[in-house]
Amino acid sequence: MSHKKGPFGLTLSTRELVVQKPHMNYYILFDHIVSIVPCESVRLDRKAMRAARTASGEIAYGSIAAGSAYYAVYAKEVVVHHRGGIHRTGPMEFRLPIYKRLIEELARYGGLTVI
Repeated sequence: MSHKKGPFGLTLSTRELVVQKPHMNYYILFDHIVSIVPCESVRLDRKAMRAARTASGEIAYGSIAAGSAYYAVYAKEVVVHHRGGIHRTGPMEFRLPIYKRLIEELARYGGLTVI
């Protein structure tokens, strides 16, 4: 299952969530997802679309697409594919608009529980 919204896309398989941005993909295994919680949208200008460090030192990526409910996806490890190669990162947080049907399937395949 997948959808594209603005400058990025989301693809869901039975074992991972893939966040697709121009020239870069983030592969998040379900085993590495710590939490997915509703959040406010991220409004960044084009220069700020790059990675930004949070107060705790984690890397956060934002988007500017609108129209869906936003969720903060926190993962303890992410595999990044880009022109320079493939590498693993430490903890990351993504704030993304995710359609309701995709979030329901993500909960089902990922074995996540609602709190």
